[in-house]
Amino acid sequence: MVKRRKGRMRRALPAIGTAGVLAFAVSALTFQGPAFSGQAVLSAGSQTSASLQLPGEEEDGGPAEPAKYLTQKFTSGQEVTAAQIKQSVQQAKALKPGDGTWDLVGPSNIGGRVTDLAVDPAHPDTLYVAASGGGVWKSTDAGNTFEPAWPDDYTQTVGALAMGPDGTLWAGTGEANPSGGGLTYFGDGVYRSTDGGKHWQQWGLTGSAAIGRIVVDPTDPQTVFVAAAGNLSGSASERGIYRLTNHGKDWKLVLPTPNATTGGVDLAIDPTNPKRIFASLWDHQRNSGARLYGGVGSGLYRSDDGGDTWKRLENVTGKHVSDTSGTGLTSDASLGRIGVAIAPNDPNRVYVISGNTYGPDKGFYVSNDGGDSFVPGGRAGGSSGFEWWFGRLWVDPKDENHLFNADVNLRESKDGGATWATSSGPHSDQHIVQWDPNVPNRVYLGDDGGVYRSDANGATRSWIHATYEPFNQSYHLAVAMDDPSRLASGLQDNGSNRTWTAAAGPSDLTQWNSYGGGDGHFVVIDPSDHNIYYECSQVGNCTRHEDANGTTRNIRFGTRHSSRITTDAPVVLDPSDPSIVYFGGNVLDRSTDRGTTWTQISPPGDYLTGPVPPEQDDQGSYGGLYSTITTVGVAKTDGNTIYVGTDTGRLWKTTDLGANWTEFTGKGLPVRWVNSIVVDPADADHVYVAYSGYREGDYAANVWETTNGGASWNNISGKLPNAPVEMLAYDQQNDQLYAATDFGVFYDKNGKKNWKRFGDGLPNTPVLDIKITGDGKTLYAATFGRSVWKIALPQ
Repeated sequence: MVKRRKGRMRRALPAIGTAGVLAFAVSALTFQGPAFSGQAVLSAGSQTSASLQLPGEEEDGGPAEPAKYLTQKFTSGQEVTAAQIKQSVQQAKALKPGDGTWDLVGPSNIGGRVTDLAVDPAHPDTLYVAASGGGVWKSTDAGNTFEPAWPDDYTQTVGALAMGPDGTLWAGTGEANPSGGGLTYFGDGVYRSTDGGKHWQQWGLTGSAAIGRIVVDPTDPQTVFVAAAGNLSGSASERGIYRLTNHGKDWKLVLPTPNATTGGVDLAIDPTNPKRIFASLWDHQRNSGARLYGGVGSGLYRSDDGGDTWKRLENVTGKHVSDTSGTGLTSDASLGRIGVAIAPNDPNRVYVISGNTYGPDKGFYVSNDGGDSFVPGGRAGGSSGFEWWFGRLWVDPKDENHLFNADVNLRESKDGGATWATSSGPHSDQHIVQWDPNVPNRVYLGDDGGVYRSDANGATRSWIHATYEPFNQSYHLAVAMDDPSRLASGLQDNGSNRTWTAAAGPSDLTQWNSYGGGDGHFVVIDPSDHNIYYECSQVGNCTRHEDANGTTRNIRFGTRHSSRITTDAPVVLDPSDPSIVYFGGNVLDRSTDRGTTWTQISPPGDYLTGPVPPEQDDQGSYGGLYSTITTVGVAKTDGNTIYVGTDTGRLWKTTDLGANWTEFTGKGLPVRWVNSIVVDPADADHVYVAYSGYREGDYAANVWETTNGGASWNNISGKLPNAPVEMLAYDQQNDQLYAATDFGVFYDKNGKKNWKRFGDGLPNTPVLDIKITGDGKTLYAATFGRSVWKIALPQ
């Protein structure tokens, strides 16, 4: 695990899928003494491809950067409304696919974050996995290769997966892991499949936003429990623990939450007595000023009557070594995420782990009487301090003393939690462990690096990585101008990766290899010499590679002149002289020797960006805005002309290499996150600018154009969905503009505002970057969950 500085996220705006709306009303919830009695029956069984998605971000030092977004707040400080989301959905659906078909490129050998996993007991070597931004996947060869088992046009964010005794698959959309650690996009409820993932039906809880866990009664497949986590940064109509009733048709809220910031996050059901269920509630919220991953709403509960009534469990004898404010189960403002697991071969053995508000372990506890009382165990977690990102435990079905704990490294105990060690070999950031009931000592693992299998009961160094799992989360993409087979991409928690090796040259496009660690962000290939290229991890920690002489140089852009740097800090080469490099923090730096030395060319301090917004508190680095440069556009015909955009919605231009600056903000342009600037390679006065969407009262203002150097601007969004436009690419030869959005890729011909969807077959996951090859024949798209795709351009 690479240690990192504090991260800074990119866009503070939500994204959505192709249909569906999340209800923002908060249900009225009441306490009923020491036990809860559920109410509220919700209809299930409707079939749709709806999806609502809301992005998040991460903190570094532990879980690696998963998304560049934060909350549903944006620069105006107003909450995005359901009406805005509904309108955006309709706009996206109205743009039908055009000619051409997208093809998967890769990488397929690296893998991305796996949030849950279900082993099929009726079919040998068969398992299903949930990818955080990549849908559901199926393997029939013991986790070696995977194929899609989820519709491409559904929301691709899946947070929970379970299989009932009748073979029915249950999937919960929306990831309960929070921003500050990995939230991608919120979902639109629960789905089920009765034919091994070939077909899915939406099955209610559409207002749940995120699902933490699903468990099925082992004796009655029509009885299903769901932990609905809710919306991290806003209201959600469905939070808490729900049970499927009425012969599997309706959902009943059986464990309500005590407030509007608490949701369900974990469940465990006694395999010998399904009437006994454990559930954990988690009080957590996120806004533009702070993250609170704990609160008085957090707690561990048990039901002994199938979920009709619940009792809070707080009886702990003694204190955990790291507990400084009462036990890790007692209600207090610092109680965070709680994970619970039952030993299948001894259901009286119950394990619990809890964290505090900001992540350190609060307690690990063991019960030998079915949860009536607990005693402290050893230190289950390492020193990561990210229990809000993990909070899961798993017990060997044949040995109650053998268990695993999720952490940065996979933690293993063989003595009931008294002592712990690391099971080494797999990637960092563990999320799910499942034993195969058909093969002794076979266990599967899902983490931020994909899927692993051990045939030695999880012993250290026994883990085998999947060879085909094309569900990566790409931030950025680079294509060599003289060789379209040379691609590079920055991946969430999987570093920077390329399709060639320094020694052997280009390889199979599906088999990428790493050339940089941490979270991969900006990747750049010198257009004049593909043997020179760059890779960056968080906050401008970049390296220049030179294959011709076998050298690398850590150039650490972010340590030069900026006092604030966003996680996804932009790195741009001058299109007429690629030895000139630009880097944006809260000031703009320029290098004329490929990053060896630097000169600040913008005024100091907050001149370009403005100060950090006053609503940011002492955790401002986790807030929605960082007052930094987010995009840079350099004119090819005039290297002295540069355009700069910021996360505070400010847009600037200099025509004398930074000596003087002209601001366009407020001249009819929206004030919101500036995502992309493209300067016409033949005309420095012809510029396109893309923004994040959803500004109140402005339903189609994502892409703007100037033909006179910014003297006037035209909104050319036309029929584009009113959602974030992540990246632009301009085909000068055909006068065609391409827009990568959270709905897919669209194009506009000859500036007529008549946008069309480009091609068919691209999965419904946000596209964060697009690049046109040097020969103008191919467009590549980097998605946040389904790897990189390509499509032929019209000739």
